[in-house]
Amino acid sequence: MPDMLRGITIDDVTTRDMDDAIWVEITENGGWHVVVMITDVAKVISKHSELDRLAMSRIETRYYANGNSPMLPRRLADEKLSLWPEESKYVLAVDIVLGMNLSILETRLLRTVMISEARLSFSDVPRILSDREHTQYALIKLASQLANDLLTQRRNLGALAFYDLGRGLVTNEEGSIKQLRCREDTIGYVIIQELMILANMAVAEYAVKNDIPILFRNHTARSATPERGDLMKLLESITVIPEVNIATVRDTTYMMLNRAEYGPVILGHFGLNLGAYTHFTSPIRRYADLVNHQQIRAHIQNEPLPHSKEEILAIASHINLMHLENDKAKSEYMKEKAYRKAESAILRNRIDSASDTDFERITKLLIRKEDDCPEAYYDAFRRRLGKLPIICAELVLLQAPDGKRWTELRRALLEEIATAPHKAVSIFDIAQNILGWQMPVYKVANTIRGNLPVFTAQSAIRVNNIEYRSAVYEDLTKKGATQLASVDLLATILGLPVPNLKTKIIDSPASNDEVTINTSRDPIFALQEYCQAKKLPLPTYSFKAEGPTCKPIFTCTCTFGSSTSTGQAGNKKRAKRLAAREMIYTLVLGS
Repeated sequence: MPDMLRGITIDDVTTRDMDDAIWVEITENGGWHVVVMITDVAKVISKHSELDRLAMSRIETRYYANGNSPMLPRRLADEKLSLWPEESKYVLAVDIVLGMNLSILETRLLRTVMISEARLSFSDVPRILSDREHTQYALIKLASQLANDLLTQRRNLGALAFYDLGRGLVTNEEGSIKQLRCREDTIGYVIIQELMILANMAVAEYAVKNDIPILFRNHTARSATPERGDLMKLLESITVIPEVNIATVRDTTYMMLNRAEYGPVILGHFGLNLGAYTHFTSPIRRYADLVNHQQIRAHIQNEPLPHSKEEILAIASHINLMHLENDKAKSEYMKEKAYRKAESAILRNRIDSASDTDFERITKLLIRKEDDCPEAYYDAFRRRLGKLPIICAELVLLQAPDGKRWTELRRALLEEIATAPHKAVSIFDIAQNILGWQMPVYKVANTIRGNLPVFTAQSAIRVNNIEYRSAVYEDLTKKGATQLASVDLLATILGLPVPNLKTKIIDSPASNDEVTINTSRDPIFALQEYCQAKKLPLPTYSFKAEGPTCKPIFTCTCTFGSSTSTGQAGNKKRAKRLAAREMIYTLVLGS
C-alpha cells in the first residue's frame, strides 16, 4: 500500500464534518480489499485536554431539522479535521482483506496520510452508476456491489437488515426503520453503512485479539423479544403498508428490543447479530469513537494506552447516562409537540380525518385528560373498528379512564377482538412492554369431542396483586384455544361481559382411520380434503389489495375455526395458496 492513500467521501448533501473515506478493490484471488480511512481526531484531541472535556460533556453531535449542534468546534469539525478533497489529512486506516465468501482474512490498522479524490453526496451515487464515463464510476460500482453482497450476507446470517429502494427506507444498526430525506440517497447510504459496519466489526475483533480496552457497542434483546424470523417479517411488512403506518412498525420494533449501550465488556449486538462490535468510524461526531481512536492510535504507535479498563467503564457509564437524559428530554419535547397537534385536531373537529399516528396521539391526549371521551372521538373510533392500530386498542382497553363512552368503546373493542382473537395476545404483549405486566400463563390440554381431537386452554394473569382467570375454551388448534382464552381474560380483567367466543366444532362421527394433511399437494386442495375427511367446516378466504394500482399487493386471510393465517403476493391465487399453506403449518405444528 502506498504511503499516501486515496479515497472518496460519500455523505449527505448538507454534511460538512466529513470524517470517513473509502476505497475498494478486487484482489488477485477474487476477494476484496477494503480501506476505510477515518480522520485522525486523536492527533488533535488528547486525553484530559480542554477539547476532550468539551467532547465528553456533549458526547455527540446533535442534529436538528435546520442544522446541528457539533460535538467539536466547527473550526475543527467542519474544517481542520474534515476530509475535504485535494487536502492531505492524517487518518487512522482500517485496511481489510476479504475472501470471496466475504470472511475477514486480514485486518491492519495504521496511521497514515490520505487525499480525498472527491466529495460525493448520497444522491450523486445513482447518477454515477448510470454513467460509465464518470471518473468515479469504477469505484462506486465496486463499492455498490460489495455493499449489496455484505447486506445480503448479514441478512442471511440473521441481522435485522432491510431497505426499500423505492421508498427510501433503511434500517439502522439496531434494526430500527429510518426514512431517508430523498429516496435517491438509498444506494449511497447503504454503501457507507455497510462499509462502516464492516470497519467497526473489524476494529472490535482487532481490539479483542490485541487485548486493547475499548468501548464496545452492545445491543441485547428482551426476554419477550420474538424470533428473528418474526422480526424480519415485521420489518418486511413496510413494503406493502401505507407510509402513514410505517411509524407504527418502527415503534413496535423499538419496543421489542433494549436500547444499545457502550461497555468495556462484550455482550454482543442483537441487531447486527455479531459477537463483538464497536464504534470507530465517526470520531468527529461521537465521543465513544474518539475514545476508541485514542486507544487504538496509542497501540499502533507503541505508546502507553491513555485509558485503563476502569476508566473505559466510567466513560461508558457517563455516555449511557447522557444518552438516557438526552432521549428523555427529546421524548418529552416530541410528546408535547404531538399533544399540541392532537389538541388542535380535537378543537378543529378533525379527528375523523386524522392519520393512524395522529389518531394514536389524540387517544393518548384524551386519556391523559382523565375525562370521558368526546362524542366526536367516540364516533370516529367506532368507524375505525377493525382497522385500528393495535396500540390504540391497548390504550382504550387498559389505560383509558372510567366514563360511559370509554366503557362502550371497550365493549365494542372486545366484540371486534372476538372475531380476531389473535389481537388479544398482541395487547398482552404491548401491556408487558408498556405497563410492565407479566404475560398470561396458559394451561393447555388435548381432548376428544365426538372422535375429533381438539385443544382446550385456560389463561391466568396477576395484575396489581389480583389474580384473574379465564374460562376454558376449545379449538381445533392449540394457538386458537389460547387466543380465545386471552380474549376472555381481557374481559375478566376489565370487568366486562365476555363476548361470544363459541367455536363451532362438529360432533359428527369421524373415521377411526388417522387423517393427515397431504403437504405435497396444492395447499388449497390439501386443506379442503382434510376438512372433508374430518367432516369440518371448510376454511373461508378474504382478500385485501394495497399498493399502487399498477402493481398491487394482495393479502389473503384464511379463516379456519378461530385460527387465521395470511399470505401476500402479486396476485390473488398465489396469495390464497400461501395463506392455505400457512394454515396447514399451523395445524401440523400447532397440534
